[in-house]
Amino acid sequence: MKTAPRQTRALRRRAAEAVAQRRERRGGRPRRFAGLWRYLAVIGPGIIVANAGNDAGGVFTYSNTGAKYGYSLLWAFLPIAVALIITQEMVARLGAVTGKGLMDLIRERFGVRWTLFAAVVVLIANGGTTLAEFAGVAGGLGLLGVPLPVAVIGSAALIGVVVMRGNRRLVERIFLALGLTFVSYIITAFLAPHLQWSAIGHDLVVPNLGHPSSVPTGAYLVDLIALIGTSITPYMQLFLQSSIVDKGTHEADLKLVRFDVISGSLFAVTVAMFIVITTAATLFSPSVEYPHGLAGSGVASAQQAASALSPLVGVHAQQLFAVGLVGASLLAAAVLPLSTAFVICEAFGAERSVQSSFADAPLFFTLFIGILAIGAGIMLIPGVPIAGVAIGTQTLDGILLPVLLVFIIILANDRRLLGRRCNGLAYNIIAVTLAAVLAVLTTTLVVTTVFPGLLGG
Repeated sequence: MKTAPRQTRALRRRAAEAVAQRRERRGGRPRRFAGLWRYLAVIGPGIIVANAGNDAGGVFTYSNTGAKYGYSLLWAFLPIAVALIITQEMVARLGAVTGKGLMDLIRERFGVRWTLFAAVVVLIANGGTTLAEFAGVAGGLGLLGVPLPVAVIGSAALIGVVVMRGNRRLVERIFLALGLTFVSYIITAFLAPHLQWSAIGHDLVVPNLGHPSSVPTGAYLVDLIALIGTSITPYMQLFLQSSIVDKGTHEADLKLVRFDVISGSLFAVTVAMFIVITTAATLFSPSVEYPHGLAGSGVASAQQAASALSPLVGVHAQQLFAVGLVGASLLAAAVLPLSTAFVICEAFGAERSVQSSFADAPLFFTLFIGILAIGAGIMLIPGVPIAGVAIGTQTLDGILLPVLLVFIIILANDRRLLGRRCNGLAYNIIAVTLAAVLAVLTTTLVVTTVFPGLLGG
């Protein structure tokens, strides 16, 4: 009888070992790594959407900033980082706590009219921006020797197959892998000769509103607004909240969601800074190829910036820049149609999930494929005014962004939705200030786009 407790303990130990072995075979993880696996399960949406913001239009804006103004606008990236983190965190919190997409909440709180307004603007703006992303794919692959039809059709088919045939986890991993191509911009910066790190550090923390005398004051203001505005776009917020909901993230994971958003935002802003640093170090100052430099004139496209790097830094720098452009454009070309499909389906209460089959979510996948096909198809038509489309969609985004920010702030202060997770006083002061500044900046950008001569010289 004395051995019974000992036998019982031995039986329990063997049973525990058997459970552990079965758990390991099923893919279970040791408790000491539980935090890591929870983070890996939650990570994704914040990093993906922040990187998608550095799309073809963003790469052009950053390249143009460096070539036109040198390091003098690097200071703008500090408020950009704060604005991006604050905005993304509010949206991520709404998704994790409520389990609903942003358009769902807007429809419930503000009614169908505002929902339809936002949905129509997003549909038109995202469709036009998708076209610009395929232009970026074609331009980047063109620098690597791939013909335009092959680049456009191949990339559209690849995106369609991945989303339609893959599950959510596979799609997310591919999107995260595309984000790794942005590292090429950081590598390219270090290939540039004569980097002035002291000047970079100074201009990063000390605001400098000076600009080349050849640039009119109005044009400078528009460039500054574009630099700030290109980092926060409506589709980013809509996709972020929808993907968090689609992933099934809960309030218990809020700390990890915040870390995902903050780390993704900081990485995206760092990449944007290095694009500016690269083009500032190579194209802003006079050189043999550019006797007067590009100060005051800038570049006409991201492809031109990549091509200009070749004689100055070497063909490998051009290739790295092109790889980054392709990755950025592919990621955004996939996120934009998905974001639009989420928005429209949320507006009408239709089924929407990457996990669903076509039979379960026909509207969701029809919208996704339709926007993807239209964007790629129009790109193949000779003489399409891509620059005009980009300007028009940027204007629509400028109209929607301030409205969307007001919706987000109101919802983030609703105790019925968030309870103790709603905004505090200090957070509201920062958020409202950012919303007001962005509203003024984007409104000015829209006005100057429609009336280009309004600000004069």
